[in-house]
Amino acid sequence: MRSWQHAQRSLRETLGESTYETWIKPLRLSASRDGHVCLDAPSKFFRDWVERRHLAALKAALRDEVHASPEVVLQVKANAQGELFEPGEPVDRDAKPATRESKPTIAARLAHLVPRYTFENFVVGPSNQLAHAAARAIANNPGAVYNPVFIYGTTGVGKTHLVNAIGHAVFEKNPSAKIVYLSSEAFVNELITCLRHQRMDEFKKRFRSVDVLIVDDVQFLAGRERTQEEFFHTFNTLHEARKQLVLTSDKFPKDIPDLEERLRNRFEWGLTVDIQAPDTETRLAIIQQKAEAEGLTLSSDVAAYIADEVVNNVRELEGALTRLGAHASLSHSQISLEFAKDILRPLLGDRRKQPTTADVQRVVCEHFGLSLNDLKSKRRTQNLVVPRQIAMFLTRRLVNISFPAIGEQFGGRDHSTVIHANNSITSRQTSDATLRAMIERLERTIVSRRSV
Repeated sequence: MRSWQHAQRSLRETLGESTYETWIKPLRLSASRDGHVCLDAPSKFFRDWVERRHLAALKAALRDEVHASPEVVLQVKANAQGELFEPGEPVDRDAKPATRESKPTIAARLAHLVPRYTFENFVVGPSNQLAHAAARAIANNPGAVYNPVFIYGTTGVGKTHLVNAIGHAVFEKNPSAKIVYLSSEAFVNELITCLRHQRMDEFKKRFRSVDVLIVDDVQFLAGRERTQEEFFHTFNTLHEARKQLVLTSDKFPKDIPDLEERLRNRFEWGLTVDIQAPDTETRLAIIQQKAEAEGLTLSSDVAAYIADEVVNNVRELEGALTRLGAHASLSHSQISLEFAKDILRPLLGDRRKQPTTADVQRVVCEHFGLSLNDLKSKRRTQNLVVPRQIAMFLTRRLVNISFPAIGEQFGGRDHSTVIHANNSITSRQTSDATLRAMIERLERTIVSRRSV
C-alpha cells in the first residue's frame, strides 16, 4: 500500500527519528480495504503503547494520504487469512482468529467505550470509594437512582475509567441498551457538523433517544452558548424520560466559569461526588494490577518505590509502568530497583519537591504566629479567618487537591467553605497590593523550603 509508505515517511518527520524507529517502523501492514487499515504489532505491550501514544498520529498521517478519516486497527497478530476484520467490529486480540466478540462488547465499541475500562480492573480505595459505589448503583438500575451523577476530580484520578465501567456494566445486563459515551469536545464537534450540514434532526435523534448518555469533561461546554442550549434541551429530554445521565469534570459545578446557571443547577440535581488522588495503599494496588495486565514482573520493592514516588494520579502511574516496560523490553533487562530508579529519574524529576498541605499550613502558621490547632479550629475570629483563608487558597494553588480534600485537612470543613475562601482571596488580591505581596512571599517560602 503506497499510502502506508508515504504515511511512514510523514510519521518519521512528525514524531522524530528515535520515536519512529522504536514504535512505527516495526509495524507491519496486514490489510487495507475501504478506508480501513490493519497493522500488526510485534507484542501486546507494543500494540498497547502505540494505541495509547501514537494512534492519533497514525490516523492523521493516513488521512493526509487518502484524504479521508481511516479506521486503524492495531493487533498483535492478523487472522489466519490475513484479512481485515469487519468494519465497526473490534478485533478480539486474545482469542483465536475466528472467534468473534460477544454482542455486548461489539455494542460497547460502537458506543465508543474504552474496552479496558471496566469495574473488574478498577481499584477501589478511600479516594474513590463513594464514586465507585454510586457508579455500581447506577449500572444496576440506570435512570432510577442518582440522576444525573456528576463525578469531578483532578486529571488522571480515574473519572474516565469509572464512567466507562458504567457503560460496560449496563451492556452486560442489557445488550440492547442504547448508550453513548463521548467527550464534551466530541459533542461540540458533532453539533457544529450537524449545524453546518443542516442535520439537526439527526443530532437530536441520536442524543435524545439513548438510555445512557455519558459525557466526559463537561467543563469544556462553558462559554459556548449554542452548545449549552442544545445540551440543556438534551439533558431535559433524557431526565424527563428517566434516562441516565453521567457527567465528569475537573471542577465542582459551581466552580465552572461561564457555565449557564440553568445547566449548573441541573448538574447538581442528582449526586455530585469527587474522586481524589489515590493514597499509598491504593497506588500500590493499582501498580500491581496494571503490571500484571502488562505482563511485567515487579518485585515488592520496585512497586513500593513507584507508589512512593508517583503520588499525583493514576495516569502518571501508568506512564511510569509503560516507561519501565518499554526500556526493559528493548534492553532485555530485568526490572530491579536500581534499574527502576535509573529509568524513572527523568520522568519523576523533582516530583518529591511538590508542596503538601502540611507544608502550607506550617509556613502560614509561622508567619501569623498561630498554632496548627488554631488554623483547624472552628473559631471564626478575625485573626484566624484571614490566615485560614490564605492557607486554603495556597493549598489549592500549590497542592492542587479537590475542595472537599482541602476542607477535610482544615478541621473537616465543608467544600463550600473552601470555595468561599478561595474566591475571597482571589478577589481581594486584585485590589489589595499588600495582601498580594504577602501571598507571593508565603508561596516562595513554601516552595523554597520544599526544594531543600
